[in-house]
Amino acid sequence: MSLFFILSGFILSYRYSNEGIDTRKYLLNRFARIYPIYVFAAIVTLPWIGVSISAENIVEQISRIVLLVFSNVFLIQAWFPQFFNYWNDGASWSISVEAFFYILFPLMMPVLKCFSNRSLILMLAFLLLFSSLPGFVAELYSDSVSRIYYSLPIYRLSEFVIGICIFFASKNIRFTGSAFLSIQFVILIVFFSYLGFFGATLPLYIGHNWIVVPVISLLIVSLYKNKGGDGFLSGRTMVWLGKISYCFYSLQALVILLLIDKRDQLISVIPALNNSFLLFSFLLLLLIFLSALAYYFVEEPCRKWIKYRYSRF
Repeated sequence: MSLFFILSGFILSYRYSNEGIDTRKYLLNRFARIYPIYVFAAIVTLPWIGVSISAENIVEQISRIVLLVFSNVFLIQAWFPQFFNYWNDGASWSISVEAFFYILFPLMMPVLKCFSNRSLILMLAFLLLFSSLPGFVAELYSDSVSRIYYSLPIYRLSEFVIGICIFFASKNIRFTGSAFLSIQFVILIVFFSYLGFFGATLPLYIGHNWIVVPVISLLIVSLYKNKGGDGFLSGRTMVWLGKISYCFYSLQALVILLLIDKRDQLISVIPALNNSFLLFSFLLLLLIFLSALAYYFVEEPCRKWIKYRYSRF
């Protein structure tokens, strides 16, 4: 998720750095971009909401459902880690975090845009420290609640702000073409070597932020300055996958939940799927197919309708 949050701050800064932010238009665009598929994913995963209604303690059970629905409608579920194991919150929590970032972005970006390179570097050092601390705290204090550090928006804010800072800090960076490849190669070798030896030593993914965040930041800057790897990321296939990527992320919970419930029935119909590799490949293709359908029949039509309907007011 660190990649997602850093990249989000970087892309938004790239998009709005050369123009003033019309807050109303900006928020409308963000809402139209994320909310339709977010609601669609919530609806199709309703059977797995995780709270059953029975005659015993019915008031408590209904109250739990009301709180779950309320928090999801208003995109605040990430502030309550107790919801993590209910409904599709295990996947949609990051959308809640991102919504918090979107609200803060129009306030932060104009300020950070005025920072000197020296100030940006100092800010990045502070943010890296802040993003790394939760993982170390979770490791050193056994009574810590790791889920809070992992999903609470305030603990992930530093990653989003890092994305903004590295965009402005990288504007004056220049590399030769060969330097890009060398930097990317060295970064990846060091990174995967580290994960191979120490990946399982910390309890949280964010425990590795001290190296993960710099690696992600350097790779994003390197690809940006090299125009997406000499056009690789701008190819038709990669662009199309990018378009459906939000649907892909949002619908992963549906596919996983279906697999948990229907794996035995699926294998009884298609015995070859008892092979883990074939099963994974089948589910990946299924998720891509569902994501494409959702993109063309839900995300795009709803986004256009929302922008048309409300941009006139």
